Formats: sequence, structure tokens, C-alpha cells
Amino acid sequence: MNLNLSFRLSFFTLWALLGVVRGYYGRKTKTHSSIADVKEKFKIGLEDMGTVFKIITAIITVIGVAGLVLYLYSPSWWTWTVIPLGEWIQWLGIVMALVPIFFLIWVHRHLDKQWSIALEIQDDHKLITTGPYRYVRHPMYLGIFTYTLGLMMISLDVLVILFFAFTIWVNYIRIPEEEQMLIQKFGDEYLEYKKRTGRLIPQLRCGHV
Repeated sequence: MNLNLSFRLSFFTLWALLGVVRGYYGRKTKTHSSIADVKEKFKIGLEDMGTVFKIITAIITVIGVAGLVLYLYSPSWWTWTVIPLGEWIQWLGIVMALVPIFFLIWVHRHLDKQWSIALEIQDDHKLITTGPYRYVRHPMYLGIFTYTLGLMMISLDVLVILFFAFTIWVNYIRIPEEEQMLIQKFGDEYLEYKKRTGRLIPQLRCGHV
């Protein structure tokens, strides 16, 4: 088995593994217990997008999906999008994608049934400050971003990197809106929590991260 095939198999395995983890914990939530629930959450998310943003998302998604298929299939004529940075980058990418999966399991165990793919506050929503939430306010995003960077490093493919970089950006710009929702729900309790934690990186000194 050549290394290129090994890296593609690693990419697919890690991608599928995260899907299994997310699917397992998604089934435990009140709002992700069926395919219909998940579709409804995606529908709500799309409704919150502007027209221009929807168009950009559609274009990059089509390009990204095509790039992913071509990367995994790897036809002999498809080489122009490959970035020749060295195999050590790809090995490092495997580690960077694997470790966050275990981290995300830890995050899911503490977030439990409050996890949702949509920005929403549940009726019995509680402020989670245990486990990884003791150090950062958005460990789920931290894990997903690190995992996604790992996949980008494994692929070293321009189209795959473009697609995943866009998904990181789309999720990152959700953070301020999510924090505003939590401030409205928990008020001073969340503001105090915000003072002692970092956004994505634990605080090492005074100030917000």
C-alpha cells in the first residue's frame, strides 16, 4: 500500500469516526433524535443566512464536495490541486485530527443533551462550567477546528482546504451570536464565567482570549 492511499484511507476513517461520535451523541439529545429533527435544524440555520451568503455557501460547498470526491478517488489525471509540502505534514495531520476526537467525546459528555447543531437555548438549559468548559467557553469549536485543520493537513489538496477553511470561518463567526444568546439567558452568571475563561484558549493572564 503506497503512502498516498494510506493518507486517503486515514482521512476517510477519521472523517467517518467523527461522524459516528457526533451521531451517537446526537441521538441522545432532545432535538436530534431523528433525521427529521436534524433536517429541521439545518433548515433553521439556512433561514438565518442572507441571500449572498447562501450563494457563496452553495458555490463553495459544490466545489468542496467535488474536491473531496476527487481527493478520495484520486484519479491519475487529478494532481494540479496537490500541495507538495511533505509527508511529515500529513503524518502530523493524522495526529491533529485523531486527538480532537477524544477531546470532543469529553466535551459531549459534559454538554450532554444540550448540544445542538443550531443556535438555540433549550427550555431547561443550564450553564455548563465543568470539564473542558471550566477552561474555555467553546471547547466544541476548539475541537472541531483542530480536527478540521488536521484533515486539511492530511489532504494537502487546495479544494479540500478551501472547503474546510470556509467551514471553520462559518462556525467561528457564530461564536459572538452564541455568546450573546447565553448572556441573555444567564445574565451576570455568564458574564462572570466569561471573565475567568478564554473563548477558545484557556486564559493564562488577565483579559479575554
